[in-house]
Amino acid sequence: MQPDPLLKALSDVDPNMPLEPGDPRFEDFDAIRGIELRGRISKLLKAAEIGGKYAKIVVAGHRGSGKSTELNRVYEDLKDKGYVVLWASVNLNLDPKDISFSDVMRLLVLLIDDRFGPEIESNPGLKQAFETVQAWFREVTIKLEDDIQDARTNSVDIAIGGKVEAVVEGEIGAGLVKGKAKARTELGKLQAAINILRRSNSSKRTEIKETLERYSNELVSNVNSLLRAIPQASRTIFILDNVDKYDAKIVNDVFLENADLFRDLDSHLVFTVQSSLLFNPENHVPDQAFETLRLPMLPIFKPMSRTPNPPVVQHLQDAIEKRVPKVLFADFDSATEKAVHFSGGCWRDLLRILHGALLDANVVIEMKDIESAIGRVAQTYTGLIRDEDDLKLLAEVHTTKHLMSNERSLYLLHHLCVLVYNGTNWYDVHPLLGNYDPVKKAVNEAKTVKS
Repeated sequence: MQPDPLLKALSDVDPNMPLEPGDPRFEDFDAIRGIELRGRISKLLKAAEIGGKYAKIVVAGHRGSGKSTELNRVYEDLKDKGYVVLWASVNLNLDPKDISFSDVMRLLVLLIDDRFGPEIESNPGLKQAFETVQAWFREVTIKLEDDIQDARTNSVDIAIGGKVEAVVEGEIGAGLVKGKAKARTELGKLQAAINILRRSNSSKRTEIKETLERYSNELVSNVNSLLRAIPQASRTIFILDNVDKYDAKIVNDVFLENADLFRDLDSHLVFTVQSSLLFNPENHVPDQAFETLRLPMLPIFKPMSRTPNPPVVQHLQDAIEKRVPKVLFADFDSATEKAVHFSGGCWRDLLRILHGALLDANVVIEMKDIESAIGRVAQTYTGLIRDEDDLKLLAEVHTTKHLMSNERSLYLLHHLCVLVYNGTNWYDVHPLLGNYDPVKKAVNEAKTVKS
């Protein structure tokens, strides 16, 4: 029995589900973005290897710009080229609100354990490295030994990379998007137990963090000792997705403050950051710490304007049709043009609008369904405007297409109230805020003053 077409389309526009390579819904946006992420990352890896080094790469973009889908393509491309790719969605493995440098290092250990743990019995050197690192962690956390054991005994499910596998026979399960694996050895189970403490509400959460943070250099050395022991060590790359979901200050403190330590890792590394950190960094500029690649918004408008860019709009309409067939629209062209316009070129917001319209639709999607969905998605942005000064800044950005660097700008960029196009060339207010009366009033006042 075929599923209801509206329900099938509703499933296909899930805004929170990155596409895997080969998915028939995928649309290649490289040409309209002006950046082929896979090719650039591959070149940076090869260039680093020629010099006997390892590449450390930041992928920057607005949330919802398609970074996860693009990194899925990078993952498959690098695997095909013979790299050992270890992937994790950081916010699904560690505390989704707060992480530390030691948490990230332990996540790397856990990923190595997941991939290579099954091989330690047939590889004496690898087994020795695992046992040495395990012994080090047990020694530095000896005061918390009982708490760690309690966490193992009363474990909850731990996710590595996004999918959760059930606890089996008292072991701490760990699901991995790229393989559905779990903590394989005592070293991995120790890290998973520490993760439980770090996600708890007890005082031990802070105590174990403070304990491990005193050993930053040693943590890097331990990861490197594992890397040197694994097969194809020089072809290993970590991909850490969803780092950009953390507050900008946390990303600064964990990654940018510790750039020298990350550069000391004997592996390639790719991770994501929010665009706002490029514009108004907390303390450190990502460009000065790591090789930085920008994933810009989809350029649905001609530069410095709200005039539609027809080839790009058509490209997005083609992408929509792969998820929602034309026959499900009363007027496909008009409805999708409106949805694309109000998305501002943010792919996730376009999917959110389509998702909302499909929820409202009865037989086909009518224009009123699109308009109702636009209104609901817009409410998620209007609630982010804090005061009159935010309104004044939004009006200034809309009229000038420029943005000055300050805390207020950082806030509005981080929350997508302001979007940046073509990397960092020009800015505008998210179109979903365009019909909000306070924003319209502020824009009109700004235009009056300018004239």
